[in-house]
Amino acid sequence: MSTDTALIEKREELKRRLAAGEYKTLVDVILRWIDRVIRKLTRRSEPLPIWFIAVILWVGISLTINMAVLITGGWSTYRLVVESYGLGFGLGVLINESVNILFIVSTVVINQYMGRLFVLWRDSILDITESEASLKEFEDWLKKSCNWRLHIFVTLIPVMVLTPYGIILTSTLLRTKIDFWNVFSSVVISIFAWAFLYQFLMVILLAARLRRYDLKLFSADPGSSEVISRLSDELGFFIYYVAIYAAILTLGTSWLGLLSSLLGFALVLLLWLPITVLFILNQTSLSSIIRRAKWKTLNEIQANVEKLQAAENFEDKETMEAINRLMDYHDRVKATRNSALDFGTYLNFINSLLLPLLAFILGNLDLVLNLFTRTP
Repeated sequence: MSTDTALIEKREELKRRLAAGEYKTLVDVILRWIDRVIRKLTRRSEPLPIWFIAVILWVGISLTINMAVLITGGWSTYRLVVESYGLGFGLGVLINESVNILFIVSTVVINQYMGRLFVLWRDSILDITESEASLKEFEDWLKKSCNWRLHIFVTLIPVMVLTPYGIILTSTLLRTKIDFWNVFSSVVISIFAWAFLYQFLMVILLAARLRRYDLKLFSADPGSSEVISRLSDELGFFIYYVAIYAAILTLGTSWLGLLSSLLGFALVLLLWLPITVLFILNQTSLSSIIRRAKWKTLNEIQANVEKLQAAENFEDKETMEAINRLMDYHDRVKATRNSALDFGTYLNFINSLLLPLLAFILGNLDLVLNLFTRTP
């Protein structure tokens, strides 16, 4: 009884903390600080939409970079790049250096996704968590996801160590001098990229730890429980997110002419790897939860059968009927599926693989059209 009481108290404590907003990621803190500053300047009382804050952040960073370009005379370097590598490549450099919308959007989207996971656990998962170990696993994940110091450390250390090397390498390849504006823009891009990577790893960590969770599922058919379907949908959304990101990367490199058609297709195959790994990780984790719940039911049935057999009253008709009913129930439970896979799951996975491929085709549309219009 004490264990049950401790489990219930732990559930309620986590639900209270999540409802009170005690768990905030570093991105949450930054966005809320920007929101307060804007509302104070505009004398607005209601919170601003999250995407409006992201746009304001993007505009502010872009204006700062372009002002730095004008002040330091960086446009002359940009002209040299255009003259050497063409307008298309120059436009790509300009977009990469000045418009950081992709990095900002990526960071905001994955942060909102983590917020959705917080809400899902608060409203649905915590109430059906059956072990303190599972609650401690989730609490540990929350603390890591909302550890500002660790997030800042993981973001700034690579920025300080790797970004200077990247700036020197880019300057050497493009045969341009290192200006303040490309240093500033590279640092900004690196900060958002590494901040995004930390949250990306936190989502993968949750999916990996999920296999150890003990959840109360529908005993007769654990795989058909509503919570399994909701978890599958949420984890599937993250796969789509990775696929869209991969498609944007493929489309961008194709349009900029950085890759030949053969290398571009090799990039598509390479980007299929994380999508496939995430799909396998998610499904094996859900399968572990289902099998654990399934064996719990099977063990209870087997214990009841053994209890009846221990009486050795096999001539009693009611005893034999009870054993037969339990064995039939045992076989039906055993025959239920061990995973959350269905036709829709496979279809979503195939669609996610198609996104980078479609992006590659759009980026090399002229080659594809020539292939189909070529006369024998």
